[in-house]
Amino acid sequence: MAEETVEQKQPTKEEVIAFLNESIEISKLRAELQSYNAQIAIGRADELKALMLIAQITNPKPEDQEKHVVTEADIAANPELVEAGISVGDEVMIPKQERKLKRETAK
Repeated sequence: MAEETVEQKQPTKEEVIAFLNESIEISKLRAELQSYNAQIAIGRADELKALMLIAQITNPKPEDQEKHVVTEADIAANPELVEAGISVGDEVMIPKQERKLKRETAK
């Protein structure tokens, strides 16, 4: 069997330039896509921050709340509780009230 040798054709200057120009175009498109992806990520992060802030405002931390058993006085003062399906004896969570110490007066 005779050994066949395959000669590799050397690219011409024009072919090399065309290849490099195509590579440059692809690189430009990749850079543009990366920029868009970064903008999307920043937008998503901003959206997440806003959602977290809304969640903190609308859902106080459990340590900021205390259990309270609904009384007849609560129902009388807050008729919307009945509309919400809450009745006397139900246990609900309410915001903790700051308790101020009474200053003793000197006698």
